[in-house]
Amino acid sequence: MAAKSLKDDAAIENLQDIGHPDDHDYVVGSPHLIHRQLNEWMVNTIRAEVIDILETKGRARVLEIGAGHGTFTDHALAAGAEVTLTEMSRASAGLLQRRYAHNPAARVIFDPAGNSDLIAAQRFDLVLCISVLHHIPDYLDAIGKWVSLIDAGGSFVSFQDPLWYPRQSRLNLAADRGAYYLWRLGRGDRIAGIKSIVRRKLGHMDTRNPRDMVEYHVLRQGCDEQAIAQQLSTSFATVDVLPYWSAVSRVAQRAGNALGLTSTFGVVAQGRRLS
Repeated sequence: MAAKSLKDDAAIENLQDIGHPDDHDYVVGSPHLIHRQLNEWMVNTIRAEVIDILETKGRARVLEIGAGHGTFTDHALAAGAEVTLTEMSRASAGLLQRRYAHNPAARVIFDPAGNSDLIAAQRFDLVLCISVLHHIPDYLDAIGKWVSLIDAGGSFVSFQDPLWYPRQSRLNLAADRGAYYLWRLGRGDRIAGIKSIVRRKLGHMDTRNPRDMVEYHVLRQGCDEQAIAQQLSTSFATVDVLPYWSAVSRVAQRAGNALGLTSTFGVVAQGRRLS
């Protein structure tokens, strides 16, 4: 996998926690939460997986990695799943614990290291990752650990990660970067925005800055969707990579869809095979 990683994984873990305090707004800067079409597509995919597993097995044990504030958790629970949620952010984990305190189908685990060791002895029917993989230094290793927890016939579903830059067309890459720059400069605090853009463009991300580290995937040029698919194909009967366009601005989102651009991908792997 041609991917560049940071030297200090512990720094990423710490800054993920710092960057998601009590008042963190997961919607800001998140196209999959802002745009109804994207959100409904992901929700429908998750619900379909849960329902299919329920019909096949009679129960659906879901592991959701990096659940945030439970936006997608609610839909998995509503479809009838039993959900174990992990969070690296102490504040977000606390909010989830309060939110689901009286729901026996939801279990929240604060996992500051993000390595899933706290659930290593458990088994699941579906592992769910929404906007997670690009935050993890070695996402292929992480995927391998999560897949090992999935029972026969289970699934792995992931959405909202950036396509690997070297594999994108110049048009896709230019449109994606242009949409980001316009959004970032329009958020206010333009001096900080300009500095962030310059660091991003030069690849000189500040390891002390939560804003930089939350999206440090720019340093390693996105996520290698083909490497992910190849790894999953050794454990699942079918693996589908789903490229799509994702931009924060509503205007940019409509324009990218109209032009058929792609910047982001999802992965749906079904039919877990046990060796």
